[in-house]
Amino acid sequence: MTRIHQFLKLSGWDQLLLLYAATVLATIVLGLRLFPWMTLKRSLVRLANWSSRFASTRRPSAQQIARAIRIASSCIPKATCLPRALAAQFLLIQNAHPAELQIGVTKNENRKLEAHAWVTNGSDIIIGGVDDIDHFVPLSRMKREDSVDYAGTS
Repeated sequence: MTRIHQFLKLSGWDQLLLLYAATVLATIVLGLRLFPWMTLKRSLVRLANWSSRFASTRRPSAQQIARAIRIASSCIPKATCLPRALAAQFLLIQNAHPAELQIGVTKNENRKLEAHAWVTNGSDIIIGGVDDIDHFVPLSRMKREDSVDYAGTS
């Protein structure tokens, strides 16, 4: 079954979520080429907090958001772990879910440094879970609370 047929089988609400996730992800991929990632991250958190005041009463679950990002990332070039994590954090905050972006590093079997980004919601990894996640040493934890919360919710 083609992607278009799979998309058309989704409910209208799921189609909108997937299109929105793809738009956010594509914008972040482009934004990472134009701006330093921390500048982009801070701007995204501010925008998510501000726009969460206008979100509809029907909010997707954290799992629905992660699924939409995973599907969208298969269609968007350069949607690596960092853009996916930033998109997940943005959508989670916008929909009043706690979101913590983490970046970790490890040395691979060739002793080269590798980095990985993931987002947690409580103790659950929402996006970016990999089999060897315990090998990554978190460099920094960037919580939603580290930024201004325009919606008034933490």
